[in-house]
Amino acid sequence: MRLFLNAVFDFKAKDKAFTTVPPVLREVLLEGGWNPQRFLFDLYDINEAASEGHTPHAKLIKKFPQLTPYWHNTSQRFAAMNHRPPWSNEPIPPTSAHGYGFFSNFPGRKSGVPLFSPWDPAIDMETLEGICASIPRPCPFYSAIAVWDGIAWYPDSSLIPALRNVQLGHGQEDFAPGDWPSNHDFYECCVGYQSNCLLLSFAYGTGPELEVRVELTDNHPMEDALAVVERFAQRLGKPVKQLVRAVYPWEQREKIAGDLAAVGLWFQVWRQSTVEALKTAYCQAQENPPEKPVSAKTLVKRFVAHNSFSRHNLCRWDDYGWCKRLPHGYWLYLSFAGIPTARYSNQVSIGLTCYGANFQLQYSCSLFGDLGAPQNSPADEAAFHAFQILLERFEAEVVPSLAQTFGDTPPEFYQHSHSWDYTKEFDVTER
Repeated sequence: MRLFLNAVFDFKAKDKAFTTVPPVLREVLLEGGWNPQRFLFDLYDINEAASEGHTPHAKLIKKFPQLTPYWHNTSQRFAAMNHRPPWSNEPIPPTSAHGYGFFSNFPGRKSGVPLFSPWDPAIDMETLEGICASIPRPCPFYSAIAVWDGIAWYPDSSLIPALRNVQLGHGQEDFAPGDWPSNHDFYECCVGYQSNCLLLSFAYGTGPELEVRVELTDNHPMEDALAVVERFAQRLGKPVKQLVRAVYPWEQREKIAGDLAAVGLWFQVWRQSTVEALKTAYCQAQENPPEKPVSAKTLVKRFVAHNSFSRHNLCRWDDYGWCKRLPHGYWLYLSFAGIPTARYSNQVSIGLTCYGANFQLQYSCSLFGDLGAPQNSPADEAAFHAFQILLERFEAEVVPSLAQTFGDTPPEFYQHSHSWDYTKEFDVTER
């Protein structure tokens, strides 16, 4: 297992981070004596322009012809328009115009070994910075990722990337280099790419992010990794969140997938057996209401304090819950939906996400959907009585079962803003 500290810096759209950040990265890398060995990119957009010549991809390839080998397109019509010489009389295939296309030189894998396709020494730091300078104008891609990869933060740093192993949809197959999946779930793989690297990314509807990724080893623990991050924080400001991601050896992918599937079946049975007990507890509590009811906001505060939950020390807009450390090194993330004091109110429910280095398990319980309460039932004492029973049973019954299957998680592993984690390869409930 390899562990990587991911320190996240985010920017507003008006900051034009793809133009302003790369020169800063170059300066910090030069000051630190760090020399990236690879330069990766994944640039995705939907082909909806009147002609291929007006798409972001076409504009970029005119400026950087060496990107041609990295072009992938789901629409045969646009692929033909892109590569067909002007003097050709061959008809353009009449396929749908609304496919998508992307440039990508992210590694494929064969038998777990990272392979880059195609290898082109012309993709250097200047080329990557030129690509970034074209975003978002004149090339407004739907999503874009740029990576300064293979950085020896320390003399003994590994320059081999840790390819994520159990990704949904294409985690169990061996892909030849460049043989990407038929849909662009590959974006989730790229943004979760783990290596000693700098990764600059954005997707439509979200602001740009820079992640400084440093591998944690016995010789270089968390303190050393944080010192590397601090070099960038001095120029870019404090990171908005930090997390540690784990990548397991390729040889363990089948065992991990089997463990996730087995726990998923067991958890379905446990959940069904628990719902009936919670219904009974909720109905009994409704029959004996307190003499002086309190607000839902107060009930949330009491629940959080009584069960030793707290906020992460780094929070941002996507971190709206509470967390606590469990036995075996696991984390438990807590959230509520539909509390009347919230700005957008819907059905009252509690959400639990328990996760370790090699699994995550999500569970939600709704008053209306699971406990049979009327649709507009308030978040009252009866609801929180049922939520308390749920939490106690979860910690007493589910957590030990998870430990039997997945073992202990290293103390260095943690994740901030877990609800916004892109990677789902260890998700028990998504199988």
